[in-house]
Amino acid sequence: MEERSGENLSVQVEGIDTAAIMKEIETRVEERRRQGVYKDLDLLDLEEQRGEAEVSLDPLHELIFLNQLARQYADVTSHYPIGSQRSFLGPFIMLFKKIIRRFMTPYMDALFAKQREFNAQCLSSMDTFLEMIKRERESSYHGGLDRYTAWVEMGFTENNAGLLREACKKFQPEKRIINLYSGTGDFLAVAAGEKLDCLGVEEDPRLVKIGQEKNLRILQARPLDYLESQPLDSLESVFMQDLGERGDSRELLWTITALADRLEKGGEVKVLNHHPRSVLGVEEAFGDPTLMRLIHPETMESLFRHAGFREVESTLIGKYSQAEKKAWKKKLGEGASIDGGEPAELLFAPRRYLLEARR
Repeated sequence: MEERSGENLSVQVEGIDTAAIMKEIETRVEERRRQGVYKDLDLLDLEEQRGEAEVSLDPLHELIFLNQLARQYADVTSHYPIGSQRSFLGPFIMLFKKIIRRFMTPYMDALFAKQREFNAQCLSSMDTFLEMIKRERESSYHGGLDRYTAWVEMGFTENNAGLLREACKKFQPEKRIINLYSGTGDFLAVAAGEKLDCLGVEEDPRLVKIGQEKNLRILQARPLDYLESQPLDSLESVFMQDLGERGDSRELLWTITALADRLEKGGEVKVLNHHPRSVLGVEEAFGDPTLMRLIHPETMESLFRHAGFREVESTLIGKYSQAEKKAWKKKLGEGASIDGGEPAELLFAPRRYLLEARR
């Protein structure tokens, strides 16, 4: 009724003997088990092996899945399905269980209320944690070139020593300055030359290292995290360059709001940004590939006033010298006017604006 050919099992079509087939399968299984191919393991051992397996699911996606799963079990209630597997006594047992549950429901709901409150707090914490991870992941995808590659490796930097020196003169000498987004420490170096007490805060460790090699005081930290870690009304003065011109635009609002809370009464903020009404200034600005946008000075003033700052004003600085105008005229052609008139005023408008705001 059956034939064996090598290791393969085959049977005749007519007169199939299922008992013989099952016996042959059992024989094969026992042979494989003796050879170590098949292993009988306890459930705990199987769980341990499964836990050691490599998980290909992205951690963020896994957290989202676990959050959704937890939400399904967060609502604890006494209304669960009641059943019984006994055929004869089953209906009576089900009726008894329903009666017991009806009497116990008020007590169970009082007990479950605390559990539901705890579950809701856990879900809220998970949602906050998930949002923080999403925000951190979004901030890690800057797109294009990062500042270290653009500034250090490719040389896309501006010579702003004169502008930074002019900004330094706006600060009160006795107050400590926090330079957020300090980069390689250009402002810190100028401030040190002006005998100002200044601390830099920079996120990129490569830029921090360059500044520290110049004996500049730079703290490696995300500027917004640094602000949020400071006590309320504790900072005296803050300087920032290119605020809102890189990265996520939402961070601009977060930073200004955090500054409004952390600056002491009378504390001051200085912001040195590119002037969008300077035609040639804009062209120079976007020579830096890390720049994503320009913020109009009136827009920046409005944001600071809305956050609660007072005495907010902007001053245009960084005027083009006559030598710079002549160099640009040579590039633009002899038809370009550099000696007045509306076209010249647009072309050679000051390349920067310095916003000053007092708390």
